Amino acid sequence: MEADEESRGGERRGGAGTVVVLGGTGWVGRHVSAAFAAEGYDVVTVARSAAKGPAPARFVALDLVTAPVEEIVAMLEAARPDVVVNAAGQPWGTSEPVMRTSLLVLTERVVAALGRLSFRPRFVQIGTVMEYGPTSPGLPIGEDTEPRPAGPYGEIKLAGSRAVLAAARAGTVDGVVVRLVNVVGPGTAAASLLGRVLDRLLTARREGSAAELVLAPLRAERDYIDIRDAADAVVAAARADVTGRAVNIGSGTTVPVRRLVQQLIATSGVETRLEERDPAAGGPVSPGAGGDWLAVDPGPARLRLGWKARRDLRDALRDDWTERAAR
Repeated sequence: MEADEESRGGERRGGAGTVVVLGGTGWVGRHVSAAFAAEGYDVVTVARSAAKGPAPARFVALDLVTAPVEEIVAMLEAARPDVVVNAAGQPWGTSEPVMRTSLLVLTERVVAALGRLSFRPRFVQIGTVMEYGPTSPGLPIGEDTEPRPAGPYGEIKLAGSRAVLAAARAGTVDGVVVRLVNVVGPGTAAASLLGRVLDRLLTARREGSAAELVLAPLRAERDYIDIRDAADAVVAAARADVTGRAVNIGSGTTVPVRRLVQQLIATSGVETRLEERDPAAGGPVSPGAGGDWLAVDPGPARLRLGWKARRDLRDALRDDWTERAAR
């Protein structure tokens, strides 16, 4: 277990309030903002630059890495949110220095700012199951699984989670960490396997040609959820009476990655030649969580947050393709 954790059970007072979503213009942040807005919250998104298109919420331009901590404090004091969500940071696949700055340094600065406020908002840190590293096939990640990340991204995200949990133990932050499994849905990250497949299918569609996909062997079976289910989990964590704990967010079941790729190809209707080639033979390396099998125990999320995955992944793939193809 990740810390000297406190879980009081129950749920915080319901009703709408104000939420500040850090990184609210990114893929995860946009869905998190939409989920809070659907629950009647006044949403304020914070990022270095505004998203293209109509703003779904009030927007504050602020670079959380370079701005003095005092500016972060001033921004939060002005907004006086009931909830702060950290969805900021560069995704998997960027350089280690960039990830360290945008994920860990940013989180440490936000935690420092929260500790200086004249009020105590709820803080939800969005983590990842990549903080655990490879797991044994057939053994779901549970509350007592020891994190042993296998690469820089998982190590950096784990350090950020631990900074939040340490502040919660010290009583300076009312914080909780939600560790997400693989997510898919409208706006899928370009660096992900499905994101790269989607981009190639769209290119082929625009060119009126067949798609040529050369991928690393699709052997993995992993826990996937719809990004909108993940956003609902963040809302549930904001309302739950759980502090100083990391809660794993997933369906509890694995899906063959090959099946998801094939479903996406079928959804697109694009003629496709798919070749799986071992990296040793010159094929590409597929990004992942560090192992060929991964799932989480969904019980704690149901117990502590009252949340479970509800959406069908086929709908997530269809909605992702439909949204992008319409652009």
